[in-house]
Amino acid sequence: MQRTQIYLDESLISELKEVAKTLNISMSEFIRQSVKRELRKYHKNGLSEFLDTLEPLESFKDIDAREYVDEIRAKSRIVKGSLE
Repeated sequence: MQRTQIYLDESLISELKEVAKTLNISMSEFIRQSVKRELRKYHKNGLSEFLDTLEPLESFKDIDAREYVDEIRAKSRIVKGSLE
Protein backbone atom coordinates (compact mmCIF):
# COMPACT_ATOMS: atom_id res chain seq x y z
CA MET A 1 0.00 0.00 0.00
CA GLN A 2 1.23 3.49 -0.74
CA ARG A 3 0.55 6.48 1.45
CA THR A 4 -1.00 9.51 -0.24
CA GLN A 5 -2.20 12.91 0.83
CA ILE A 6 -5.42 14.66 -0.18
CA TYR A 7 -7.03 17.90 0.88
CA LEU A 8 -10.66 17.80 2.00
CA ASP A 9 -13.04 20.41 3.39
CA GLU A 10 -13.63 20.24 7.14
CA SER A 11 -17.31 19.46 6.60
CA LEU A 12 -16.42 16.51 4.36
CA ILE A 13 -13.93 15.19 6.90
CA SER A 14 -16.56 15.40 9.64
CA GLU A 15 -19.04 13.51 7.52
CA LEU A 16 -16.45 10.87 6.59
CA LYS A 17 -15.54 10.33 10.24
CA GLU A 18 -19.19 10.00 11.20
CA VAL A 19 -20.00 7.43 8.52
CA ALA A 20 -16.81 5.45 9.16
CA LYS A 21 -17.60 5.37 12.89
CA THR A 22 -21.11 4.01 12.25
CA LEU A 23 -19.57 1.30 10.06
CA ASN A 24 -16.94 0.59 12.72
CA ILE A 25 -14.04 1.10 10.28
CA SER A 26 -11.36 3.74 9.97
CA MET A 27 -11.88 6.79 7.83
CA SER A 28 -9.02 5.59 5.61
CA GLU A 29 -10.68 2.22 5.09
CA PHE A 30 -13.97 3.88 4.24
CA ILE A 31 -12.23 6.08 1.66
CA ARG A 32 -10.42 3.05 0.14
CA GLN A 33 -13.68 1.11 -0.14
CA SER A 34 -15.47 4.10 -1.65
CA VAL A 35 -12.75 4.67 -4.24
CA LYS A 36 -12.70 0.97 -5.20
CA ARG A 37 -16.49 0.95 -5.60
CA GLU A 38 -16.40 4.04 -7.82
CA LEU A 39 -13.58 2.62 -9.95
CA ARG A 40 -15.54 -0.62 -10.51
CA LYS A 41 -18.53 1.42 -11.66
CA TYR A 42 -16.34 3.46 -13.97
CA HIS A 43 -14.76 0.42 -15.58
CA LYS A 44 -18.08 -1.36 -15.92
CA ASN A 45 -19.75 1.67 -17.48
CA GLY A 46 -16.78 2.33 -19.72
CA LEU A 47 -16.90 -1.20 -21.10
CA SER A 48 -20.68 -1.13 -21.47
CA GLU A 49 -20.55 2.14 -23.36
CA PHE A 50 -17.83 0.78 -25.62
CA LEU A 51 -19.79 -2.38 -26.41
CA ASP A 52 -23.02 -0.44 -26.95
CA THR A 53 -21.38 1.78 -29.55
CA LEU A 54 -19.43 -1.02 -31.21
CA GLU A 55 -20.34 -1.48 -34.86
CA PRO A 56 -19.13 -4.18 -37.25
CA LEU A 57 -16.48 -3.47 -39.84
CA GLU A 58 -17.88 -2.34 -43.17
CA SER A 59 -16.84 -5.65 -44.76
CA PHE A 60 -18.90 -7.59 -42.17
CA LYS A 61 -22.01 -5.42 -41.97
CA ASP A 62 -24.15 -7.78 -44.10
CA ILE A 63 -22.84 -11.01 -42.57
CA ASP A 64 -24.66 -12.92 -39.85
CA ALA A 65 -22.13 -13.49 -37.08
CA ARG A 66 -23.43 -16.92 -36.02
CA GLU A 67 -23.46 -18.26 -39.57
CA TYR A 68 -19.95 -16.93 -40.14
CA VAL A 69 -18.57 -18.58 -36.99
CA ASP A 70 -20.41 -21.85 -37.69
CA GLU A 71 -18.92 -21.91 -41.19
CA ILE A 72 -15.40 -21.41 -39.86
CA ARG A 73 -15.93 -24.11 -37.22
CA ALA A 74 -17.20 -26.53 -39.84
CA LYS A 75 -13.93 -26.14 -41.76
CA SER A 76 -11.68 -26.39 -38.70
CA ARG A 77 -9.66 -29.56 -38.24
CA ILE A 78 -9.11 -28.70 -34.57
CA VAL A 79 -12.82 -28.47 -33.77
CA LYS A 80 -13.62 -31.59 -35.81
CA GLY A 81 -10.85 -33.54 -34.08
CA SER A 82 -12.01 -32.53 -30.62
CA LEU A 83 -15.60 -33.57 -31.33
CA GLU A 84 -14.72 -37.09 -32.42
